[in-house]
Amino acid sequence: MSPHHHPTEDLLLDYATGALVGGPRLVLAAHLGSCPTCARAVGEAEAVGGMLLSGLPPVELNADALALALARIERPASSTSSLVLQREDWISVPGEVLRAARDHRRWAAPGVWVASVSTGPGAARGYLLGVAAGMRVPRHTHRGQELVCVLKGAYRDGETLHRPGDFACSDEAVDHRPEITTEGECVCLVAAEGPLIPRDWVGRLFQPIVGI
Repeated sequence: MSPHHHPTEDLLLDYATGALVGGPRLVLAAHLGSCPTCARAVGEAEAVGGMLLSGLPPVELNADALALALARIERPASSTSSLVLQREDWISVPGEVLRAARDHRRWAAPGVWVASVSTGPGAARGYLLGVAAGMRVPRHTHRGQELVCVLKGAYRDGETLHRPGDFACSDEAVDHRPEITTEGECVCLVAAEGPLIPRDWVGRLFQPIVGI
C-alpha cells in the first residue's frame, strides 16, 4: 500500500540537495523507502542538480584535494547513511533506526516506549515512539517543527488516518490528540526541534517520564 500523506516539495528538494540533515533526513528517508512517487521526485531533483553542476566552468583544485578525497573514502560510514534495512513488521528504514530500537528502547509509561536515535550535533533530535493499540496521545502542541513517518500500525489525527509510510508535519499552529487505531501497536519515527507542549494534566504528568 502506497502512502497517502507526503512531504512538501520544499522538503523533498532539501533532501535532494543535502540541506536536510539529522533526524529530519532520517524521517524523509523512511518515507521515501515506501513512496515511489516521492522517491521519483527526489531522483529527478538530483538529476537536475547534477546537470546544473556539469554546466559550471571548471575550477582549479586545491593542492590537498586528492588527500582529502582519499581520507573521506577511508572514513567510517556516518550515522546518517542511506542504508535501508527491513524489519518484518515495519516498513524499510535506515539502519541506525533499527539499531536504536534494538539498543535504546525503554518503556516510558504503560503501553508506551521510546528509543533515542542519534542524529548528530545541532540537528533536530530523532526518536522512535511506540504506542499500544487504542491509546490516545495526550493533547499537545509543538515547539518548532515536528516531522513524523509511520513505521508500523496506524493512528488517527482528527479525521485523518495515518498508516505505514505516511508522513506528517506539525508545528506551533497544531493542537491535537492523536489516537492509535485498535488494529495494533503504532510505531513512528519522529524528528522534533523541541519538546512537546502538553495541553492537559495527563501530558504534564507523563512528559518528564517519557522525555519527549
